[in-house]
Amino acid sequence: MPPRRFEVRPLSPDELGGRLLDQALWVFGGALGFPPSHGRVVGFADTLRRHAGYGGFRAFGAFNLRKRLLGFSYGYTSVPGLWWREQVAAPLSAEQRAEWFSDAFEFAELHVHPSAQGHHLGSQLHDLLVHSHSHRTALLTVMHRSTRARQLYTSRGWQPLIQELRFYTEPQTPFSLLGLRTR
Repeated sequence: MPPRRFEVRPLSPDELGGRLLDQALWVFGGALGFPPSHGRVVGFADTLRRHAGYGGFRAFGAFNLRKRLLGFSYGYTSVPGLWWREQVAAPLSAEQRAEWFSDAFEFAELHVHPSAQGHHLGSQLHDLLVHSHSHRTALLTVMHRSTRARQLYTSRGWQPLIQELRFYTEPQTPFSLLGLRTR
């Protein structure tokens, strides 16, 4: 059996939003193809710290043998009033909102740095996060240009709820809203 090259483990909110924050920004920027100084990367620091304080927060990290963070996933309990929830719920019918948001987990982020892609870390980070909560459904948005991510989610049973969604904060980027029944 070959030696393990990576360790995947749970992360506390204080770890991901604290001492591992710079490494998480490096992973985030690398995975999305943004330089460290890009506004999206810089702004993600505040977003991540805010999300780490939400109820039901769960996170997982993938580390190399030197204990460097190479990938992470996280999410939290969906509650009315959160910005993302309000944006993605608005185009749905009342029946769809009741079905998908009455007991939902927001699968907020999953990123693997390009230097570590191809080792099934994304799959591990996905599966651990999905199985870490007890909500009836999970929801996420994925960029259309993220072919690998879309393939991962489709292979795991996520279904499209909205094919094309644009956020006012990023109107040039098309997203899809996906849902997963988890129990």
